[in-house]
Amino acid sequence: WYQRRVREAVVSTQSTGKLDLHPKTACVIVLSNATMFERTLPAFVIDQKPEQKKDYVDLCTKYYMEKVKNELFPDQEVDIIYDYDLDQRTKLPKISMCTAGHAAGIAYYNRPEEVESAPWGEKKMFGCAVSPRYGGHFAFRAVFVFKNVLDPDILYLSPHDSVGSTENKIKLLEAFNGNWKNQAWRNIIDTDMPYSDQQLEYFNRDPGDRAPIMDALIQRVKDEEKEENKKNN
Repeated sequence: WYQRRVREAVVSTQSTGKLDLHPKTACVIVLSNATMFERTLPAFVIDQKPEQKKDYVDLCTKYYMEKVKNELFPDQEVDIIYDYDLDQRTKLPKISMCTAGHAAGIAYYNRPEEVESAPWGEKKMFGCAVSPRYGGHFAFRAVFVFKNVLDPDILYLSPHDSVGSTENKIKLLEAFNGNWKNQAWRNIIDTDMPYSDQQLEYFNRDPGDRAPIMDALIQRVKDEEKEENKKNN
């Protein structure tokens, strides 16, 4: 599914690129879009009251992924690999999420190697995944590995290259590598589900500086719920 189904050139050099799995192992990759921040995340923080010292997004992701695993697949041998999981030996990501997303056909992994006569020359550049539906306004969060489910008919699904032209790929990769906090690269294609300004500010801050934004978001959600309750009453 991963190292066998994806050409070697696609495997990220920022990952070990190897999983000790049968090549026909069934896996599912999970991504989040703008609604996670606007709906799921504040509801999780209000209900679960997690420690502020830890990243809310990681805690929220793990909480719901474990919930899905335990409630929907109690009899399956399932491993969950998160986007933040590192290989203990190499200290690199356990899995290249962009490669996994490309292999699953969900988002095209635009790589510098695709651009001939690149204007950046020998400069180190990183690749960037773009979804045909969300553009850059999404994030890969986890991969479910169903270790005891082998699919003999599993196929490599070619993702849609929504960026398309070499000119657009250059624009995308230069924007992403120049300043990933600027949303220009996220907007390389149009989407009807973009991140809000508040969400962008949250993700662009260091985890330790995000609490004030989350507090404001939670207060907004509570105020909206009060207004909704008034209307219903």
